[in-house]
Amino acid sequence: MTRKDTIVVQLRNPTGKGEPLPVLRVFDDVKMLRLKRAFLEDTLRQVAEIKNVDLKVAVAPPSRATWAKEAIEHLMARFSDRKGFADLADRTEIITQATDPLPKRTAENLRRCLENGYQRTVLVGGFTPTLDPQRVEDALHHLRKHPLILGPTIEGGCYLIGLRSDCREAIGLVTVGSDVAYKESTAALKKAGLPWQEIDLSYDVGHQEDLEYVVREINHCRYTGDEETGRCTELILSEFIKETPTSL
Repeated sequence: MTRKDTIVVQLRNPTGKGEPLPVLRVFDDVKMLRLKRAFLEDTLRQVAEIKNVDLKVAVAPPSRATWAKEAIEHLMARFSDRKGFADLADRTEIITQATDPLPKRTAENLRRCLENGYQRTVLVGGFTPTLDPQRVEDALHHLRKHPLILGPTIEGGCYLIGLRSDCREAIGLVTVGSDVAYKESTAALKKAGLPWQEIDLSYDVGHQEDLEYVVREINHCRYTGDEETGRCTELILSEFIKETPTSL
């Protein structure tokens, strides 16, 4: 059953010459791939908390569909007693794409959602392992009043795009995943005369500083008694640097 709302988790291209992440220099390529898989599973875990929405996971290249499939399986096993996870496989579509530039992939994903009849779509970067589900849910709520929502990052990128079905002209003008995504998106929107609503700053892991931010967020979650947010990311990082999670 297609719902009115959908959330798209969009991954960057995980490897290759076009990889924009300076954070790649922190660990070797094998470790980075493991870490990115953890980012995806934790991000999907966060948005799976949101009720009454369909989910999409967009990956490139197509071989990375295994990341999404395994993440879904792991989450259903970890949270088998929770309603939002028991039907996770049924309400999640895995979208495979070529390793095209991120703006093109973003446009394809947003257009697909409109063609499938969704009234409200929120697209988030797949490397946001501690993203508060309430923030994404708020973005969906804001779309009832505003046709377009942008979530900026501190570096100048976008971690979130919210699009309403009556704002299809914004497709191709907005994107996520680079340090200039917000600047380029807002410049294109201004030129086209399209309004948008900005929501709170957050992050999309692209630099070592973002990784440090994620660690602080995870530590804060543990301090408040939340043992699940960012759990996969925490375990991988702890293994890599051979320290306890609380001292990362």
